Amino acid sequence: MQTLHRPQTRPILSAVRLCLCAVLLCLTGFLPARAQTLAQRNWVGSGVTVEPWWRRAVFYRIDPDKFQDSDGKGKGDLAGVTQRLDYLQSLGVDALILDSTSGSKAHPARSTLSAEGFDDLARAAVGSHLRVLVELGAPASQGDDAHYVAAARGWLNQGAAGLYVPTRELEAVDGTGHIAQLLHQLRALTNSFPGERVLLADAPARPDQDLLKALAKETQLTASAAIGSAATSSSAKPDSQMPTAASLRAQLTAALGTAALGNTAASTQAVAAGYGQRAAGGENNPLLLAVRVPAATDVSAKDGAAKAGLERALAVMLLASRSAVMLEYGQELGLDAAAKSEPLMQWTPSNLTRAPKLAPPAPKPEEPGSRYAGFHPFVPPLPKNLFPPPPMPVVVESDEPVAVVIDPNSLPGFTAGTFDAALAAANGATANVAMEQYDPRSLLNLYRQLIQLHHENATVRNGAETVLDRDAEDALVWVRRAPASSRTSANVVAACNLSDKPVVVGDLGAVNVRGLRSLLSPEPKGDLLTVAPYAVFVGQVR
Repeated sequence: MQTLHRPQTRPILSAVRLCLCAVLLCLTGFLPARAQTLAQRNWVGSGVTVEPWWRRAVFYRIDPDKFQDSDGKGKGDLAGVTQRLDYLQSLGVDALILDSTSGSKAHPARSTLSAEGFDDLARAAVGSHLRVLVELGAPASQGDDAHYVAAARGWLNQGAAGLYVPTRELEAVDGTGHIAQLLHQLRALTNSFPGERVLLADAPARPDQDLLKALAKETQLTASAAIGSAATSSSAKPDSQMPTAASLRAQLTAALGTAALGNTAASTQAVAAGYGQRAAGGENNPLLLAVRVPAATDVSAKDGAAKAGLERALAVMLLASRSAVMLEYGQELGLDAAAKSEPLMQWTPSNLTRAPKLAPPAPKPEEPGSRYAGFHPFVPPLPKNLFPPPPMPVVVESDEPVAVVIDPNSLPGFTAGTFDAALAAANGATANVAMEQYDPRSLLNLYRQLIQLHHENATVRNGAETVLDRDAEDALVWVRRAPASSRTSANVVAACNLSDKPVVVGDLGAVNVRGLRSLLSPEPKGDLLTVAPYAVFVGQVR
C-alpha cells in the first residue's frame, strides 16, 4: 500500500505567527511612546487621563508687541515669541493666548498678528508641547459680525487651539442679546474644528444674569473677577494699597464658588460643596486670574516686603487651586506696571541685546620681497634652572555646587535696538529672568514649582478645599483634602502670611499636622508650622 506524505506546513505557519507577533509588539510599544512624546500628562491622547486638556490648564497671556523683538526695531513680534518658546516650556504653561488687538483697533479681530509669523509660531509650539490661542477684539457694530466670525475662522484654519473673547469690549458695542448670539456663532465655529478647540471669555463688567448664563453655556472657561485687588472697606490697611487676608479670602471663595453669578460673598461651604461649578448650568470651573500687583507707595523696606509677600500669596492662591489659571506675561517675575501701560517683558537688567564681539582681524600676509626686511638676531634662551618651577594649582574636592558667574546683561534682552523707556518696568533691574533664573527663592522659581504641583499633585488637581478663618492674624490658610478614591495621595496645606509677624499654623481642624512635609524647595527653616513674615508655605500631610 502506498503511503502519502503530508507537506511540512507547520514550521512555515509558526514562522508567520512569530512575525505577526513581533509586528504587533512593535506597534504596541511605539504607539504609546509617540503619544506620550507629543502630549503632556494632562492632555487627551496621552493615555494617562481622559480629562479635557483645558479644564485645569495654565494659560499664559502675551502681548506680542511687548514680549520680544526679533529684528532690532524696538517692537515685539511673533518671531520673538517663537524665540522664547524654550523659556515658556521651562515655565510649565500649557497654552499661550496672543493679544491680536494691541497695536491697532481698525480691524480688531485680526489686526497686528501676521499670518506668516503665526504659522511659524504654531508649528514651533507643537514641538514645545504648547497650544496657541488668539485673543479677539470686538466688532465695530452688529453689521460687522460676518467679518468678525470670518476672521475667527481664519485663525482656526491656521491652527489656533482656540479663541479668547473680550466680553467687556463686546458690552461696549451692544447689549446682551447681541453678545449671546455672537458667542453662539463662535462656539459652533470652534466645535466644527477637530482637536478640542476652545472658546474662552472675559468676565463681564456688569452682573447681568442673561449674559452670565450665555457665557456659562457657550464658553468652556470664563475668567473670574481678578483676585488681589485692594480692599475698599474699613478693613483695608492704612496708607497702603495692599489687600488684607480677609478681602483675599472673600475674593478667592467668590471666584471658586459663585463668582459667575455676581455673588462676591461666597461662603466656604459653597466652595467646598460646589467648587466652582456654575449654578447656571455651566460645565466647567472658572478661569482664575490675578491683578498685577501695584508698586509700593514708597521705597521703605516694609512696603517692598509686603508687595513681595502679596505676589507670592497670589501665586499660591491661583496654582494651588484645581481650576484653570491665566497668567499675564511677566507676572511670574513680579513686574511693576509701566507709566504708560503694561510693561515690556524684562529678560535682563538692561533688557538690551549686546552686539557680539568681533574676532580680531587676521594678520596681513607679508608682501613679496619683504622677507628679509625685518631681521631679528638670534637670542639664546635662558637656562631652565634659572627660575623655580611655577606652583601647581591646588584642587579642593567638594560636593557643593559651584556657582557659575554670568554677566546677566550679556544674555539676550528684549531688543538689540532701542525701546520706549516709559514702557520699562520700574523694578526691572531686579525683576528679570536673568537675575531670577538661578535664585532658588525667586518668584520665578516659585511659579515653576507651583505649576508643576498644579499639574502633577493629585490632591491639588482634585481634592476638596476648606478655607480657614485666620483673618485676625492677617493670614490666608486652607486645606486641600485628598480624594477619597486615592490611597497614595496626601492632604495638602497652604498658608500665606501677609503680616510682618510670624504666624503659627497649628489648628487645622480634623487634619493631623504630624509629619507635615514641605512641597516647595528650599524648605523653610525651623518649625514647618510657623510661616515667616510675608512668606508662603505649601506642604502635605498624611
